[in-house]
Amino acid sequence: MAGTVRALLVGIDDYVAITGLAGCGHDVAAAEQLLRVRADSSGAALEVRTLRDAEATREALIAAFVEHLGRTGADDVAVFWFSGHGSQEQAPESTWYAEPDRLVETLVPHDSRTPGVFDLADKELAQLLGLAAARGGHVLAVLDCCHSGSGTRGVDRDASEVGIRAAPADDRIRPPGIEGSIPGTRGLGEPVGTGPGDGPAVHWVALSACRSDQKAKERPVRGLTRGVLSAGLERALTGAIGPLSYRDIHRMCSAATLDLVRDQTPQLEVADPADLDRPFLGGAAVLAAHPFTASIRGGRWLLDGGAVHGLPDVAEGRTEVALFPIGADRSGPAPEGSAAPLARGVLTEVRVGESEVEITDGAGSLDQARTYRASVGRAGHAPGGPATGAGDDATDAGHPGREAHIARWHDLLDRRNPGTAIPVGAVEVVISHPDGTPLPVAGTVEVPCPRGQRWAPVRIRVTNRLGPRLFCALFALTENHGVVPLLPGGGAWLARGEEAWVLDAAGDPSVRMTVAEGRDRAVDVLKLFVSTVEFDAQQMQQAELSPERSRGLTLDPAALDADAAAVSAQDWTTAEWVVTTLAT
Repeated sequence: MAGTVRALLVGIDDYVAITGLAGCGHDVAAAEQLLRVRADSSGAALEVRTLRDAEATREALIAAFVEHLGRTGADDVAVFWFSGHGSQEQAPESTWYAEPDRLVETLVPHDSRTPGVFDLADKELAQLLGLAAARGGHVLAVLDCCHSGSGTRGVDRDASEVGIRAAPADDRIRPPGIEGSIPGTRGLGEPVGTGPGDGPAVHWVALSACRSDQKAKERPVRGLTRGVLSAGLERALTGAIGPLSYRDIHRMCSAATLDLVRDQTPQLEVADPADLDRPFLGGAAVLAAHPFTASIRGGRWLLDGGAVHGLPDVAEGRTEVALFPIGADRSGPAPEGSAAPLARGVLTEVRVGESEVEITDGAGSLDQARTYRASVGRAGHAPGGPATGAGDDATDAGHPGREAHIARWHDLLDRRNPGTAIPVGAVEVVISHPDGTPLPVAGTVEVPCPRGQRWAPVRIRVTNRLGPRLFCALFALTENHGVVPLLPGGGAWLARGEEAWVLDAAGDPSVRMTVAEGRDRAVDVLKLFVSTVEFDAQQMQQAELSPERSRGLTLDPAALDADAAAVSAQDWTTAEWVVTTLAT
């Protein structure tokens, strides 16, 4: 990390027109201290602008973005941290395709819901973050608030003194031009060109407190009321050894959140899959294996991976686990006999998205309040060191871990559950032209580019046709061995008849299928995972490698047939389609 860290910290406990909160001021005070320690340790300058309570009006928040984060340069980092109420408001009719409930997510400023003052809508936030990223700097947004239309009034409290950061939806119709106070700029989700004068690539990371159908909570933590996400992020950044990637931080926050409250799943979104392995507050990403993590939940050690992530059932043999501190060096292979694990264990139950671990050696070395990196191996091939960028099969010295990276891609492509009871066709994926005309699907989908153009826009919709309520995750497996979750937040729960669209970061249902220069076609795969329980889709995500020679893809659609028997509480299935984009 170099240059300057420019942070805009917004904490709102006191509101004019809605019930207040209690922990947002504590969140931003802790956030400033965290950023100061990280900036000092890396030699970067830190410039903080804090807006508390009455300071955080809608106009003041927008002005601070423009005046403070708008000066972020190419070597700088912009941080926007918001702790307060989140909500929803009526969506314009033009965006109903992307909002089945016809509501858009919002952040609630101090003076919102007063006459003429509206929330900060998600597209407005994207535009402001785009302003911060316009010169090529790295952008991080931490949103410790709800994004659900729960109708919760103020702060609900239960016997555990857990507060809810959700304001009731604003049922007013936003008049045209209300966003006129925001300077015109490219939003984060708008296409970025690659030619001369198109500007630098945009790098942004967003960590939010929960899914859109959940509530962000605040509760007492060490004597102070705190947002659960903020407290989890503080734990992750102060309790680890060495640098942390955003992937690491997301897993640690998820474990800490589940330790504090139920039914809150932190979400991580990035502009580029490579940014998942970028160190916190920027820096060069490391091509690395993606081991699991393990933490105590409900008195048991649980691994954040299961059958859907490729772990074998315990009936197939003994699977061993080695636990290491998160932050252990991953920059290269560990010498033989070095980097001994803190503890070892075995998998005792493999479920769809998580597995139970029995610690067999070194239990006394583990702190039950911490999360650990977990390397997994079959009996006789137990992991002896933390996962590094290279494996035993990494033969390309210029690209450590390339062979392991490619192997993970093919493993995901081939992954399926032959014993599933989820009926074939329970979830439908439709790929269509921008006008809604479906493209023919027969195992392979051909997408022609307009003449003289090397990309074609398509729309992709996922629909639960048969029920019951299912968790759906759709991935693009690119021809350069990247794996990209396509649905917002990685996946979505869909009841019968509900649908989800693949959106760009601006919220538009448009996907660019691109053919590289010098090629006449691109061959990618859409892989759908459908499950009766939620799982971590980010675990499967990985960046593309540099372009290499074309390789064939072999799919067997017949292997996807499943018995349409009753679906169990722990079940999953897959389907895949080859998508060929043709340059004309």
